[in-house]
This record gives sequence, structure tokens and C-alpha cells, in this order.
Amino acid sequence: MDSFLKGLVFASSFGVCFCTSAFAQTKVVVDPSKKYQVFEGWGTSLCWWAVLVGAWDEANRDQFLGAVADPDTGLGYNIFRYNVGGGDQPGHNHLTKGDGGGKVPGYKPTEKGDFDWTADPAQRGVALSLNKMVKDPIFEAFSNSPPWWMTKSGCVSGSNDGSDNLKEDYFDDFADYLSEVALHFKTEWGLTFRTVEPFNEPSAGWWKSNGGQEGCGFKNNQSKMIVELGKALKKKGLFPGTSVSAADETSIKQAHDQLGNYTSEALSYLGQVNTHSYSDGSYRKQLYNRAFSMDKRLWQSETGPLSKNGDEHIALWMANVIIQDLRDLKAEAWIDWQIADPAENWRSIKADHKKQTFSYMPRYYMHAAFSRYIRPGSRIIDSDNGNTVAALRPDGALVIVVRNSGSSDVKYNFDLSKFKKLGTTAKVVRFELPGSLKPIDDIAISGTSLAMTAKSNTVTTMVVADVEGTDCTPSEVISYVKIHNGDWEESKDVSLKKGDSLVIGPHPYEGGRWSWTGPEDYYYLGREARFKNMDGTKSGIYTGKYVNSSGCETELKVKVVVDDPDHPYVEKPPEDTLPPKDTSTTFIKNVRLASLVRAYRFGDGIRVTGTNGGWTVFRMYDMQGIPVKTAEFVGDGIVQMGPALPRGFYVVQILDRSGRRLFERILRY
Repeated sequence: MDSFLKGLVFASSFGVCFCTSAFAQTKVVVDPSKKYQVFEGWGTSLCWWAVLVGAWDEANRDQFLGAVADPDTGLGYNIFRYNVGGGDQPGHNHLTKGDGGGKVPGYKPTEKGDFDWTADPAQRGVALSLNKMVKDPIFEAFSNSPPWWMTKSGCVSGSNDGSDNLKEDYFDDFADYLSEVALHFKTEWGLTFRTVEPFNEPSAGWWKSNGGQEGCGFKNNQSKMIVELGKALKKKGLFPGTSVSAADETSIKQAHDQLGNYTSEALSYLGQVNTHSYSDGSYRKQLYNRAFSMDKRLWQSETGPLSKNGDEHIALWMANVIIQDLRDLKAEAWIDWQIADPAENWRSIKADHKKQTFSYMPRYYMHAAFSRYIRPGSRIIDSDNGNTVAALRPDGALVIVVRNSGSSDVKYNFDLSKFKKLGTTAKVVRFELPGSLKPIDDIAISGTSLAMTAKSNTVTTMVVADVEGTDCTPSEVISYVKIHNGDWEESKDVSLKKGDSLVIGPHPYEGGRWSWTGPEDYYYLGREARFKNMDGTKSGIYTGKYVNSSGCETELKVKVVVDDPDHPYVEKPPEDTLPPKDTSTTFIKNVRLASLVRAYRFGDGIRVTGTNGGWTVFRMYDMQGIPVKTAEFVGDGIVQMGPALPRGFYVVQILDRSGRRLFERILRY
């Protein structure tokens, strides 16, 4: 017997197993302390399928819409992108895409004529039905092209060479057109668009005249268009409830680059960053970092198998797109192109528009494995494996989705030890080819481990009820300062001469969001706070707040003192210093009521405290100075904002009945 065989005998006699890869487990740590985006939901654009399905008999149409929107038996989609058609020049008959659904009527067919509010009845009918059918739906209006009479080519499919196609002096006209449609939908049809998107793949260069669908080059002057549209929405009383979104680039890199080029005025109207995830997936993290640093909501607003290669099944290929968009792009919404595309690889539902019937494709069941279980309001959390995504639902359940597109089964061991509380079992459903989504046996949780086998060519969804996560971990921040053109120094205490310049440039320098407040009502959203020609009026405490990608906030205070005899620095007591309980009446009289009043985020509203039972007047303004919320009440209270208010920075004022200002701060809502 040779030494190798002797070793085998020795090992077997002591119960030792030399395990092969078939018995190996892939360990995945699910960490609820690393909290990422709050997920708003799943959706689809309405063009072009809704132009056709909207013409079905009402019963058949509503059955189709149930398959899209029902959260239990359908896909549970809650986000819908309505296409505001441009409407082509009479005599043009080339918009044939989408089985003819690509010919979307416009609401203003001629420049001198009136708006035609009878146009586009089918797509509009679908939108209005979904608005009634879906709980808390989110609607976005988007344009593929301005009306034909605003274009240089006189054609809504593009210019002669793919260049920008809006006439130079029609930016305000186009803004008026889109805002007027948004206003009419709200006031006449009861549907509010949260955002309006003036572009679609504007930098692609492939929108040319006499093409099969509407399209318009808009590589240049995007900031100008955003500003014009923002002003038009504001003028009509829609902004900020309805803000601008941009730019729906086909490439994530193009979306990243264009966002970096927008002017500050354009950014003030931009409530949401939209990108398609067709190409340049390596830029997902970079776009997220840029949007997050600007405090902009980020959507994956359209995608599909445009860049697919290889023989991987389309359903499993798209499952990977979803996972990477949620993990790396950290998209707050995931939107499919059109759910009933004529092309097999692009659709989830196969629709027969003549018979008014439909059937499900494999993609439908795959999408349901995600969308029925990761519901709106879920918080995406960390799982350290690229074929998985994990989320904490508002109902206290943990959802883990696992994709396996390989030819062999994969054994996983999910480490759930970082949770404070866990249920005892996981409910499991599995998507399998050729196309089904079915429940399988529950999996018992052993201690803090969940062991499962992901079968070949499947998507498996596990739901663990009654869990409790842990708090996120704040990041360490380091204060660096530079005076004039000197070297960077690590300091929180800066002494300057009158006339000096100063840069406060703390770390981390990427992957989060910095904001600053300071003397003289100073406010800045960004990492590097820069000052020129300093004098004593700018002496004081500058407070930087860093929010990391897990949503944890770290505060940095930098004391800046300028040697200026005309404005000597006087140390102020901390703002939050309150008198002790046994303080004399005389001292209390010297404390302004304003120092006790506070306002801060509380759930979906703003909480006001410290009013001492007096009459309270609450006012909230956007950064353009437009009032977005007013309220009056006695004593402390909570002012609910409602779902239509875009996330961002607002000025909050608290006044007493006489109008005396008790509190004013810039708050992030």
C-alpha cells in the first residue's frame, strides 16, 4: 500500500472528509448595519404598449393592468412613465415601432392652434386607470421629442444627422408645452406627475429623421432646458411638487458626465437623476457617488437586453441587471422598458392586440421573484456576494434574492449574526426555466445561519419574517485645512489674518455627502468649503455633516478665527445649551424663546418642539424661496409633508402669532 492510500485509510478511520467542491458552501454575510437606498418601487414606461392595450375593451384592459400592478398575483409595479408625445408632421408615416404604438399623438399638433386634450386617449386611459388601481403610485412624464413644429428637421424622429433637433429659440416653448400637459393632468384628470423628463437618450446621436420612433438629440444645452422647464413648472404652481428629472442617457457614463456639467441653477430644479443601464455598467458606482453627493434621487429609468451577448437565458441575464442596478448603482427605483414589447427578448408579457389576450413570458416570473417581495419602502442592505441582493421591508421582513445562472447547483450559507432579532424560518419561492415561480419548502434558520441550495438556472427568493437590524456605523472624518496656497494641515482650530483665503477639505472625499453651515447664515452642499478675503464677520464655528452611503451622519466642527480688530471674535455659548432645572427666574428671562425652539425630521414630517405651549406658525420654503408648506397649531407638533414633496434642502421657519421669528434653519427633508 503506497503512502497516498495509507493516508486515505488513516483519514477514514478518524472520520475525516476531504470534501470536494460539490460539498463546499459559499458564505455570504448579510449586514443590516450597512444600509443603502430606500427603494421606491418597480415600474415600466407606458409607451408603447399602453397606446395599444388602452384601446382594448375595459374588462380585458383591466385584466392586463392587474397582471402588471397587483402586488400579490401580478408584478406589483407601482411606478409608471407616461410618454408625452410630440406628434409628427402630417404626412409622415414612419413611426412604426412597437407594432405601431410608437406613433404617440401630441397634445399640440400645430404651433398656432390650441391644445387638443382629446389626443392620446389610449395611453392616458391606462395611466388614469393605474392611478386608481395602485396604492400610492408614482408617475413621471417623459418626452422622446418636442412637437414636430419645434424641431429643426420638422420631424419627431430626429435631425438629418443625429444632432440636436430643438430649434434654438424654442426652449421656452418646449418647456411651456411639457408644463402645460403636466398642469392639465393634475387639474383636469387628477394625476400628478412627480417629475417631468424633457429628454430621452439625448447624447446617443442616433435620432435621425424618418426613423421608426420619436427621438431628439439633446447633447448640448441640457442645463438650459432643465432651467426653462423648472421655471415653467414654478410659474404654473407645480414646482416643487413636480420637479425636473434628467437625463435618461442610454449610457451610465453619459449620465455621470452630464450630471457633472449641470449648472447650479439647473441643479436647483433637478429633483431626480435618471439613467438607463444599457451600457457602461462599470460607471454604476461613480454615478451613484455623484448623485448621492448632490443629494439627488437616482432612478434606473429604462433598461433591457440592448447589449446582451452570449447564450445565457434572457430571464437570468436580466436578473443580473436588476441585481447590479440595485447593488452598485443603488437605484431607488427600477424601471423596465415596455413590458409588452413585440420582440421576445424585450418583453415580460406577450400581448395579442387583435384578440385582446395575453400570456406570460419567462421574464415575467423572474421579475415577480423580485418585485412581489422587495416592496416599496424597503431598505437595501449589504450582502457580500454579487449574485445576491438583500432588503429590509417596512413590515419587518428580511428578503434575500439569489441568482444562479451556472450549470451547477451552488450551496450558500447566509450569515445573519449581525441581526438583533431573527425569525425561525424562511419562506421560499423559486423561479425556474422554462418559466414558473412556485413556493418550495421552508428553510429552518439554525442559530444565525440560513443554509440553502441555489439550483442551476434559477432565481430564489427567501423571506424571513420578524427581524430586527442594527444601527448603521458612522464614518470617521478628518479635518484638513489650507490657508492661502499653503500645505494641507490636519486641524479643527484655524487662525487667519484679515484678507486670508481658506479651504476646509475634510475626508472622506468620496462616497458620501457633505453639507456645511456657519456664521452669517453660511450654507454649502459639497465637501470643500472655500472662502476668499476673510474678515472677522466670518469668524465662528463651521459645522460639516457627512452622510455615508449607509445613511449614517458624522458631524465635524471647525473653529475659524480671523484676526480683525474691527470685528473681534466673541466666543458664543453652544446653541443647544439649556438652563438647568433649578435655574432662577431671572436667568430664564434672559434666555430667548428662539434658543429653545427646535425643528427636525421625524418620520415623514417635521417635528417642532420647545414652543412652551404658545401659538406656532410653521413655514417651509424650497431653495428658490417658494413656500411649500404652511401650518398653524398650539404648542409643539408634527407637520406631515406628504409623498409629493421631493427630497432635498428646505428653509424652515417657526414664528409666534405676532410674527416674531423663533427659529430658522436649512433642513434636509
